[in-house]
Amino acid sequence: MEDALPDPELEGPETTTFRGLVDGEEVGTGTLTLRPDGDRELVQEIRGEAFGRLAGTVETRFRRRSGALLAQSQSIELTDKDREVFAESAAFRDVQVPQMGGDISAYPREMVPAPALALAFRVLPLAEKARFVPPVWLTAVVYWPLDVRVEKREKVAVPAGKVDAWRIRVRPSLVAVAQALDELSATVVPPVIAHVAVDGQRLVRLAFPTGPSRTDPPGLIEAVDLG
Repeated sequence: MEDALPDPELEGPETTTFRGLVDGEEVGTGTLTLRPDGDRELVQEIRGEAFGRLAGTVETRFRRRSGALLAQSQSIELTDKDREVFAESAAFRDVQVPQMGGDISAYPREMVPAPALALAFRVLPLAEKARFVPPVWLTAVVYWPLDVRVEKREKVAVPAGKVDAWRIRVRPSLVAVAQALDELSATVVPPVIAHVAVDGQRLVRLAFPTGPSRTDPPGLIEAVDLG
């Protein structure tokens, strides 16, 4: 992946409501909204509540320019019973950050903040066996390539209904470090599996490990309403 994400050119807000489960038990709910902010910005906003006490928001802003989306800024807030637990903000444009090797430079044009992967799924040209390796911003000034592979097209049942979806496998890419290490990682580290609707390319299901071991209970986020 060498180009910035394409602009979906939404004319109005698009909201998906989700529920979250751990080991089959519902632990929270949330919404993911994409909305234009004027002609020059696209915003993805995630809001959620979990375990009866946690609440969080993630707002990621993209600059819309010549049909492309350029990561501009992000803010994250997490509270426990209204007490702030964690807050982070980041700027991605017109800044330079440390790189491996000791130099500094700007973020890659095609970089995607990790919470905005749902937006990436929404606009990438998905097709069977398609592969993308976007640099994904993780935290602080750290970004890393992610291996995104479309495995197949299949039907998936979620509370929002039965959906014809692309099954997408997501995991960190370690090819730049060592091919053998990347292959080992693929067999040892549990993957993240996303299902994205063929029609409209909205994220409808995300299965993920809650820890690094395959014995850790599975986590699941699935669409309840595609409003």
